Amino acid sequence: MTVMRLFALAACCGLASLWAAPASADSVAIGLEHLDKRENAEAAAAFQAAFDQGEADAAFYLGRMHELGLLGPQRAAAARGFYEAGAAAGGPQAQNRLGLMHLNGEGMLQDYSRAYELICAAAEAGDVNGLFNCGALHDQGKGVAQDRARALEFYEASAAKGHIGAKNLMAMAFVTGEGVEQDLAQAEALFAETAAVGNPVGLFALGEMARRGADGEPDRVKAHAYYNLAAARKHPAAGRARAAIERDMSAEEVAAAQKIAREWTPSGAE
Repeated sequence: MTVMRLFALAACCGLASLWAAPASADSVAIGLEHLDKRENAEAAAAFQAAFDQGEADAAFYLGRMHELGLLGPQRAAAARGFYEAGAAAGGPQAQNRLGLMHLNGEGMLQDYSRAYELICAAAEAGDVNGLFNCGALHDQGKGVAQDRARALEFYEASAAKGHIGAKNLMAMAFVTGEGVEQDLAQAEALFAETAAVGNPVGLFALGEMARRGADGEPDRVKAHAYYNLAAARKHPAAGRARAAIERDMSAEEVAAAQKIAREWTPSGAE
């Protein structure tokens, strides 16, 4: 399991030193290397060393380890303490996570105003998840006046940094023309980027575009293949869509579509 997947917050959401470790600016990176190797005690010590030296990002990782129970039983209060410390020090990852806790009322009173303050501070610092979540707050009108145009600005910035959810939302906006000029080619390009890493939403959307012939003639074989790939990744509508289009396909077309799906490989981890 990669560090990115382990600490992903989608859709979107304390510790004493375990052994002595030299504190340096590289301690966070060293901690992440240990996490990838599942060396949790060593990772915690490296993060603690960085935290002791004032590295705000280290507080986020220490908190996340406690929240996920990587150092024993899950300790929500300890995690929150580190998030608060990291946020106070200006750490955008800690700001974003603490903001989500306020947004959802996780172990504290739900507070949209405080959630907005923290999450959008993370966005201001350029944090990819903060940008996405700040866009969602503007989109939903939570802690701030509802503003679709402003939301799209944050989604676009997050998408530019590689956020899968933001890319999908921007692609859908290009499909519908809501808040942006309709651009099916741009939509397909963004969905292709998320589909390439195995994202089920992107795969399903490409199936829909192929079925409708968004870039030309409808292509049932291509649509079936994408629906098949999306269904395998548990997209809730993909199985039904695959069955519906298969009723109008020949046995040869179905075989060709299944061959495409069988031979398809993702370009990287989500």
